[in-house]
Amino acid sequence: MHEKPGMNSQNLKYKNRGLLLKLICTSEEPSRILLSQLTGLTKMTVTNIIAELIEKGYVAESATSCNASVGRNPITLTIASSAPKILGIHLFRDGCYAMLFDMKLQVLAEEMEPFEAETEETVLEKLFRVTDRICNKEQNILGCGVSVIGPLDVTSGTVLNPPNFFGIEDLPLEQILTERYHMRVTVNNDMNSAALAEKLYGKGRRYRNFLYVGISNGIGSGIIADDKLYQNSSGFAGELGHTSINYQGEQCSCGRRGCLECYISKPVILKKLQKATGLKLTFREFCSMSEDSGVDKILIDMIDQLSHALVDQVNMLNPQMIFIGHEGSYLPNKYIERLRNEVNLKKFSQNYLQVGVEKSLFGFLAPLYGSACLVLDRFFESGELKKEE
Repeated sequence: MHEKPGMNSQNLKYKNRGLLLKLICTSEEPSRILLSQLTGLTKMTVTNIIAELIEKGYVAESATSCNASVGRNPITLTIASSAPKILGIHLFRDGCYAMLFDMKLQVLAEEMEPFEAETEETVLEKLFRVTDRICNKEQNILGCGVSVIGPLDVTSGTVLNPPNFFGIEDLPLEQILTERYHMRVTVNNDMNSAALAEKLYGKGRRYRNFLYVGISNGIGSGIIADDKLYQNSSGFAGELGHTSINYQGEQCSCGRRGCLECYISKPVILKKLQKATGLKLTFREFCSMSEDSGVDKILIDMIDQLSHALVDQVNMLNPQMIFIGHEGSYLPNKYIERLRNEVNLKKFSQNYLQVGVEKSLFGFLAPLYGSACLVLDRFFESGELKKEE
């Protein structure tokens, strides 16, 4: 990594350290030589930074093995068991889920509290309960990331006024958690968080530009552009569910007409499926019944309407890939294939640069894995170790 104008040696050291940590966390046990090749840093620079990270308990050397034909293999590197852990929280309409992760994004512990008829006070009580139980198991925590349904102000970490979320408005979530747990807290919406997980640790590592699309009680998307999460200070970018597919259509809660969310959000689709079958099942259970003609017809219509909205985003952003997550990950592959075909058939440049469509690596739990990635992404960018903050 070359020094930029105005960057002092200390900042450059932190940037290089963050870059090496990112590669060690997200790669399969790289060697020092490979790290030098991937980053352009000199072997001496890599060696010095790795020595410091080993000394401070962040990195460990993996066991070497011998091959009779080529001799000793290069020593590889991994994250040490003594490295700080990450607290990730997903706050959504159905409940509050917390997990403890290591820096390789492996799950070490998990806690869950379901929501029923809640108030702001009881939502916070349950949030504190799951967080307390995780913190009682681990004290060496780098930071806390929270993925939450929007809209929210990402600059202040304030949950604004999510529809159908127990009347919660203007909740300064980042401030509340920071003051209670005395650790750095990062809050973002669930779609952005999920997109970040896909970029850092998932299938999105191979792509510089992609969309993450989440199908849940609402419809949203997270945007990765030029290898970075795209968002402005409000955090409102990627509101796919409020793309109008019929300007004379149904009135949406946002004030517009014909928004995608009015037609294919999970509650709407469940209502249609239950009426068609007479069964009261979950969306996941209905997806397993896709051979039923009534279920199949509804899911096909859902995919076709989603494709109309996605074509607009594809025409504007030109992504290489679209990842389907949240409860959309329960859709059988035939619907994912149909969505890919429909998007490529309708987009502006039909025969040029086909857009791929796949399920998210993290499925329904993408926002939860993404909450940890909010912390890790900031950590990789800054390169500041816990004692230096």
